[in-house]
Amino acid sequence: MTNYNIGFIVGSLSFQSINRTLSQALIKPAPDNLQGTEISIKDLPLYNYDFDASYPPEGTAFKTAVEASDG
Repeated sequence: MTNYNIGFIVGSLSFQSINRTLSQALIKPAPDNLQGTEISIKDLPLYNYDFDASYPPEGTAFKTAVEASDG
């Protein structure tokens, strides 16, 4: 059976975010071959188009985490 990693992004930095709670609750009943991983936004800098040619390390790490997810 193929395993899948589903990345989810919570748009709140609050530890008690209702969206974080909901995201985690949606993963619980998933099949065993489906794993949920939160892709954190807490270290992302504010968007600045000056960085489009060379992302800061935090932006590169975020992009890598998104690309590593199966969905």
